[in-house]
Amino acid sequence: MGRGMSLPNLVEPKIYPYEMLAVTNRSRVKLPRDIDRTNLERHLSPDSFFDIFGMELHEFDRLPLWKRNEMKKKVDLF
Repeated sequence: MGRGMSLPNLVEPKIYPYEMLAVTNRSRVKLPRDIDRTNLERHLSPDSFFDIFGMELHEFDRLPLWKRNEMKKKVDLF
C-alpha cells in the first residue's frame, strides 16, 4: 500500500443523489449511515459533481482547503 493511502481511501464511496446529501438544516440532518460526513462531495456521481461545482473532482482536490470548504458551504455540502 502506498504511503498516505489508508484502506478507506482505496474503497470507492457509495454514490448518492445530491438531494440526499444536502445539509439544509443542521439540526435535522438525516444522512445515510455509510457516508463520510466530512467529504459529502465524494458521494456524488461525477456528472452531479460537475453540475454542482463546475469542475472535475481532481480539479477540486487541487484547491486550497479553505476554498473547497467555501464552495461546499455554498451548495449545502458542509
